[in-house]
Amino acid sequence: MNCEEKFFEIYGRDAEGISFSPYRICPIGAHSDHNLGKITGFAIDKGIHIAYRPKQNGVIEMSSLQFPKRAQWHIREIGEKTGDWADYLRGATWALEKEYSLSVGICGVIDGSLPIGGLSSSAAVILAFLDALCKVNQIGLTAQELISIAFDAEKNYVGVNVGTLDQSCEVLSRKDHLLYLDCKDNHYELIPRRKI
Repeated sequence: MNCEEKFFEIYGRDAEGISFSPYRICPIGAHSDHNLGKITGFAIDKGIHIAYRPKQNGVIEMSSLQFPKRAQWHIREIGEKTGDWADYLRGATWALEKEYSLSVGICGVIDGSLPIGGLSSSAAVILAFLDALCKVNQIGLTAQELISIAFDAEKNYVGVNVGTLDQSCEVLSRKDHLLYLDCKDNHYELIPRRKI
């Protein structure tokens, strides 16, 4: 069962939107982003999908195909982290609300296309959720804003010691290109794959 089917099973109607963020692979430089080093990376065609609909009352209600229990909070009453899978989404709400006024919540179902762990699934969850939350609130983020807000959520709300490698690879990567990123000044290049 995918997230769209589960959404219909829970809510009795189709989702209005699907958001997606890819997983990433980092051939060189993993963990050097914490020290403002240089990294390479690329996104893959597997990742996180979220089927969602807006909730005009500001409530966020999320389920996961990989984890038990539905999580719920209000966009203005996020509260402290609880130690469960939804902390990454609460953190995303918290970080986005610091920069933009939110009025619309969402109900949604999350599905990951590969087993949990590695490939930066936590950043992918945050980015896919931010995409959905921004769309229902009619917020347009630049790539750098999206990376910065996702980083803020994971580091300062969830409390994970991360740099910007994961978010940057998932936001900036393009098909058949390798991302080169200098984490000191965020300068990046997309290096095309050579056909042999």
